[in-house]
Amino acid sequence: MTDTPPPSATSTSTWAAGDYPAMARRLTAVADRVVTAAEVADGTTLLDVGCGTGNAVLAAARRGALATGADPTPELLGLAVERARAEQLPIAWQPAAADGLRGSYDRVVTVFGAMYAPDARRAADALVRCCAPGGRIVSAAWTPDGFMAATNRAASRYLPPPPPGGQPPTRWGDLDVLRALFAPLAVSATVEQVRFEFPSPVAAAEFWVRTAGHLQAERARLIADGSWTALHHDLAAVFTEWNRSGGADIVVEAAYLLAVVDRPLN
Repeated sequence: MTDTPPPSATSTSTWAAGDYPAMARRLTAVADRVVTAAEVADGTTLLDVGCGTGNAVLAAARRGALATGADPTPELLGLAVERARAEQLPIAWQPAAADGLRGSYDRVVTVFGAMYAPDARRAADALVRCCAPGGRIVSAAWTPDGFMAATNRAASRYLPPPPPGGQPPTRWGDLDVLRALFAPLAVSATVEQVRFEFPSPVAAAEFWVRTAGHLQAERARLIADGSWTALHHDLAAVFTEWNRSGGADIVVEAAYLLAVVDRPLN
């Protein structure tokens, strides 16, 4: 099995199909960690690539950065704009995917964003292109051997096959792959964890399916062929396997690679 997304998984309509904002709320700590690693100061220019509902770009703006959020999904970008407006944060916006971005920034960050670009090389090149000399790129991506990859493998049994030559997004969570993508720039990284808690495996699976746009996009087909319940069952089994609570409730730690790429002045 593979954790490569189905052909529609990187389309803007698919990202909007699920309740992604509910998932994003559980990832705010990762966004804060990325912004901290970026060493943002007052007046730092920063671009958040694949900003989604705005976790990282808002965190940067709160610290005084001159921040820009970019995302190709209008529905998610609209939510980010609303959040910034509610906090009266002066953030600029670009309705674009990674390879369509322009500009030069002191810091370029991506929190589970660029990893979903269909062409990893083009996405990495775009991050470097948008990072000013002497600047820094910081990326957070799920690891290929972690909990997130396990849920993707379970779900892939119910999804259309990936496009020919498609690569799993979790490649961005492999340090060797990142070093190849960003060469000759040096990449340093640490593996960190984000915790998910649920009252039961069933509740965990229901949340996972509800928030995953690529699963919601297949809902009608899976209900029609009788696979919808089986999908929930298999995901619940993954949560049970990875559970660390020691009880009936669910506590899982999802590993992600926090990578830092410093661009030299020359």
